[in-house]
Amino acid sequence: MYSSNKRNLILFVGILAYTANLSAQLSIWTGANANKSFGKIFSLEAGYEYRLKNTREFDKSNVEGKFAQNWTKGIETFVKYRNSIENNKYSGLNSKVYAYNNRLSVGLDVSFLRLADVSKRTKLSWTITQQMDSYQFKRYSSILRNKITFKQDIKNFFLSPFASAEHFYRWNRDVVYADDEVIISGGTTALRYFVGTEVEINKNQRFVIGFGFKDVFMNQNSNYILRLSYKFSF
Repeated sequence: MYSSNKRNLILFVGILAYTANLSAQLSIWTGANANKSFGKIFSLEAGYEYRLKNTREFDKSNVEGKFAQNWTKGIETFVKYRNSIENNKYSGLNSKVYAYNNRLSVGLDVSFLRLADVSKRTKLSWTITQQMDSYQFKRYSSILRNKITFKQDIKNFFLSPFASAEHFYRWNRDVVYADDEVIISGGTTALRYFVGTEVEINKNQRFVIGFGFKDVFMNQNSNYILRLSYKFSF
């Protein structure tokens, strides 16, 4: 009896330790965006996102805009701009609490099943994005992102589950200062995975719940992500 209670106590302490460790690595992303379509060709999207790290610490807030064009059924190109506010790690240089960063992205989205006219409810897509980030006190970054997404719109049901995997490749990840030259080379910086579902509120409104994991290379910043967002289309 004593041995059994001891094992249960050890198991309980282990679960608490794992939960505390998960909480310490959990980022929470909340946001909302609105999308306006102009016929079947053009669309505009605007959104806001607020991010916490370690479940309670402010990480950053993002304001984003997107313009997309459908060239044919299943093929879309887009341009995105994002402005971010985050804690200024270099406040000693300018005495500012927050730092402002900018991102410009261009990309291509290919929905294979829609392109082949196989299914309207099942989505299997590949998104390739080239993004440029500029910072106040850090060197700029140039990143190529490749993302595969699967999503199922279940007929006569309010949930649409999805899963995605994304690869981040930074063209200027490594900088080596040699005697007479600067050598810049690229490499993988992160892999990110998401699973979740869209909850249909009505024809124009959806709520998205997602849980993800970002495996960051070259440092110890890998973390879990809980994403909660509201979408409105009109």
